Parts: sequence; structure tokens; C-alpha cells
Amino acid sequence: MKIILLAIASLTTSAYASDFPVDVFDASTQCTSRMTGTGERFVPPCQFSEVSLDSDQNTNYSNSSIVRSGLFKTVLDYSFTCESIRPLSVRYNLTAGVDASSSNRVSGSRSYENSNVELTHGFTNSILNFASLEGVTGFQAIKPGCKLTVQQLLTYPEPRYFNQLTTHLVSYNNQLKLLINIATPSSNHINLISTIDNTLSTLEFLQFDIEDEFLLDTVQVTIADLIESKSHLTNNCSAGSSSTLCSAEISNLRNFISNSLVFNEGRISQLYNFLNEQVSWLSGKPLGRDQFILSNGLNKLSSQL
Repeated sequence: MKIILLAIASLTTSAYASDFPVDVFDASTQCTSRMTGTGERFVPPCQFSEVSLDSDQNTNYSNSSIVRSGLFKTVLDYSFTCESIRPLSVRYNLTAGVDASSSNRVSGSRSYENSNVELTHGFTNSILNFASLEGVTGFQAIKPGCKLTVQQLLTYPEPRYFNQLTTHLVSYNNQLKLLINIATPSSNHINLISTIDNTLSTLEFLQFDIEDEFLLDTVQVTIADLIESKSHLTNNCSAGSSSTLCSAEISNLRNFISNSLVFNEGRISQLYNFLNEQVSWLSGKPLGRDQFILSNGLNKLSSQL
């Protein structure tokens, strides 16, 4: 029964492919050097052109609807170390399609620190644009070592969304497998109806927690079909009813469950292939707990294959 399928731009003078880290601003090369009584300092004018960066994203095994309808996350990791008379900042705009964007400015810090910006969005690549450098007009002196560096710009599956999706797929699959094991020609119809009731209770509760619209539609169709099948079993399998009609309804129920399992396990395989690729690709990248959450979802899917 199982189907296993394992298996930018704006008006800029600077543009980069997905090759990080990238220095967006470096006072030592983009400003004017001047020797002072306290050593070398960098002063205006500073040359700064808009910079656009595409995020790194792995789209292998991403053609299925269950992947493309999901949520994704872009993380900008950067450092901006800068000590100057007046604060320096750079305006940025991070966009993912037409529905998700984050605009602000990053400011220099006297000591080195790694910072990040996160954006949640649909299935699309993200573009980061650094528009302008502020704080370099008028009286200014910048100490050596003033640099804004993008350490990483990464787009990957939103871990909590996909972990929750795997939980729902596995729960739905387990309910169907339990039901098909009971729905045999020799089964006691009372036990079968009781199992249908338990399955309905689980699925009715599950549907309120599902975010994927395709899985939600599947669960709701299953609920409707099980309610109808329960009604037929109640009428055709009780005392005085036709045993032929009872057997036919059990056969219909079994066929429906079997087809639903094939379809759902196909989606489990598709999602497994995608997440397996993502977890492998993201290995070694500084994702913190996100890596663990994605791996946890992958392990849940592997239990069904």
C-alpha cells in the first residue's frame, strides 16, 4: 500500500549572487582616509551604492502542492561593527514576493556582535536591498574597522509550520491504518462502528489545527465519508438487515480507506523527500533550534515509510 518515493534588482552598482559573507560597507575602502593626532580616521565623502542580495534557497523536491503551500522563513545574519563620532546606519528592505517585507535600518555597534532579522513568507525567494548610508554628512570621523557584513541570508522551510504539518499527516495516516485493519469482511460491525466513532472524534479535533488547506480539505472529505459509511453500516449490519448489503458497505469503506492511504502516503513521501533534502543542505549552518525542529519533523515522516 505504501508508495515510497525516496529518492534583482533595483538601480544598483553592486549586485551579488548567493555567496556569503558579503561586505556591504567598509569605511577603509569607501571613505576618505585622514591621519589625525590619534591615528588614522575615515571621513566623508564616503562612496556607497545600493546593494541587492538574493537569499540562498534549496528548491529540490519542492514541486508538490503540500510544499509550495507552506510557510518559509528567511533569516538575515549580519554584523555591523563601527565606532564613529556620529552613529552610522544603513537602511535596508527585505522582501519575499508582494505580501511579505521588512524595512528598517541597521546601526553600527562599538563592539562586534552578530544580529539577525527574520521574515516569514510563502514559497518564494527573498531579496535584500541596502538602500542608503546615513550619518556620513557633515562633521564625522570613523575609526578603522568600521564594516557592515552580511554573514548569511538564508531561506528555508518555516520549522514550526512544517513540523506541525508532519504531525498532522502522520496522525491522519495512523487513524486510517487503524481503521482499515478493523474493516475486514469478518469484522464485528459494532466494533467497526465504534472504531469509526473514535476516528471521527480524532479527525474532527484535528481539522481545527490544520493550516495546510489541501490536507484540511482531505480530512473534511474523510469525515463526511465516514459519517455516511457509519449510517449505512448501522442500517445494513444490524439485526434483520441484509448481510449482503452489510458486506458491500464494509467493502466500500475498505476501498475508500485504502485509496485515501495511498494518496496520503504519497504526500508523506513527497514531504519526506523535500525535508530530507533541506535538513541535509542546512547541516552545519547556524540555525540553532530550527535545525532540531526540522529534523524532528523528518523523523516523524520516516516512521511512515
